[in-house]
Amino acid sequence: MVVKTNKERMMKQALMAKIAPPVMAGGGTRSTYVTTWDGRPKIGIGVGGVKYNVKVGDPCFGWPETEFLEPGVALMGVDEKPLAGYRDTSGTAEALLKYSCVGNEVIMVGGSGKGAKGVITGKGSAGNTRRHLLAHFRDEDLGNLDIGDKAKVVSEGVALEVEGFDGRVFNMSPGFLETLRPELDGDVLELPVAMEIPIIAMGIGVGGGSAETGNWCIQSNPPHLVKELGLDKLHFGDIVSCSDALISYGKGFYKGAVTVGVITTGASDVAGNGPGVLAIAASKKGKIKPRIEPDANLVKYLGLEV
Repeated sequence: MVVKTNKERMMKQALMAKIAPPVMAGGGTRSTYVTTWDGRPKIGIGVGGVKYNVKVGDPCFGWPETEFLEPGVALMGVDEKPLAGYRDTSGTAEALLKYSCVGNEVIMVGGSGKGAKGVITGKGSAGNTRRHLLAHFRDEDLGNLDIGDKAKVVSEGVALEVEGFDGRVFNMSPGFLETLRPELDGDVLELPVAMEIPIIAMGIGVGGGSAETGNWCIQSNPPHLVKELGLDKLHFGDIVSCSDALISYGKGFYKGAVTVGVITTGASDVAGNGPGVLAIAASKKGKIKPRIEPDANLVKYLGLEV
């Protein structure tokens, strides 16, 4: 059955952001290196800034020296300081993160890229990435974007509901939900996923933090786990499901629950860390039916230029 939502009654509002500068992956300002799961030093590039050659649709693995690599453009609160701890975000920055949804339009309102339009593709994961909202822009616009340039996010999606579904949908715009071609069978919501992730692969992120900010990481170490579970095939923007994982108001193990999310950040060599999953739907009673589609990626559903 075609799903019915409350999109006609949803509020739209403008949020302000700015392009975030690159920062150290671990959030520290004194140490150059992070320590990998097997005891090696690593710089950990890839957090913040504008990426010219890493986009949604690209592999999560295989980018040398990166940690929590953020594809595309990283945005942060317009009044935030780059060196502030991620736990010290202002109220306006928290609103930017919590009220923004995958599929929201982004419009540059300052700098040489003024007028360029993009789309929100996710939120950050661990460390300083938690402060970031991620956006995709066309190649022809990326070269005109500078650190600190201001952007307007057209927020829509908070309080989204699917009539009859025994669970929650969130972190996505009504338009994005519709492109997924969701179906409702009784109170069970069917959604497309590229891969099912076993709960044993989930790592850092469990517990604290709301589902509207911060991700739950899929462990990308040790290497034999990645190969055994096929995690090396993950791409930025992939939609995945995880059984016995409940990312609804918090994040944790719950027998019988099902969560569907988007891969927003890249692999890690730090123990327990890895690609971040931003939840978009969850059911405590397992009322989500994953529909396996290998090309279930934001590139397809948001019509992104790659």
